[in-house]
This record gives sequence, C-alpha cells and structure tokens, in this order.
Amino acid sequence: MSFSAFYLIIRFFYRVFEFIRHWYVDGFFAVVHKTLTALERLDRSFALKITLRNLFKPLYQDYNFLGYLLGFIFRTGRILIGGAIYLFIVLTGAAIYLAWAAAPIYLIVIFGRQS
Repeated sequence: MSFSAFYLIIRFFYRVFEFIRHWYVDGFFAVVHKTLTALERLDRSFALKITLRNLFKPLYQDYNFLGYLLGFIFRTGRILIGGAIYLFIVLTGAAIYLAWAAAPIYLIVIFGRQS
C-alpha cells in the first residue's frame, strides 16, 4: 500500500473521530452551558436557595401567627412554581441534547434505507 493511501485512511478515521467528539462532547457542553445560563437568569427571580433558607421565617418580618403562616404559604408556592419551571428548563435541555445526539444516527438510517 502506498504512503498516500495509508495517509488518507488515517485522516478519514481521524476526521470521523473528531466529528463524533465535536458533535457529542462539545454539543453536550454547549447545551449544559445554555441550560445553566438559563437557570442562573431564572434564579435572579425565584432565588430558591434564599427562599428555602427563609421558609419558616415570617413574611416581611411580621412576627405574629399570620406573618409566619403567610410567609410559609407564599414561600412554599414560590418554591413549587420555581422548582417546576427549573425542572421544565432542565428537561427541555435534556430533550434538545437527545435530539442533537440522535440527529446523525437518524440521518444515517434515513439515507441507508434509500440505497
């Protein structure tokens, strides 16, 4: 086998490996970065960690029964709504990555059936 044919075979497998690495690994990190950025932006509104820390404290420092009760109710609602939105964002990011990961396989199957 000549040197040029060997070189082309090596380059072919190298490019295939680089495509797979770029598509799956770099794509995964891109989706994770976008998802975390979206969650960080949402955390400025919902502040779940701070809300959890203050869950049993009175609302607006009103130290009577109604202040404690309303604080617990409103903060619980905020945690549930924020948690649901966070879960939706994470599941959307996972679905986007799974669609991204399945795209090359889907195209290979579709074009494989045509021949």
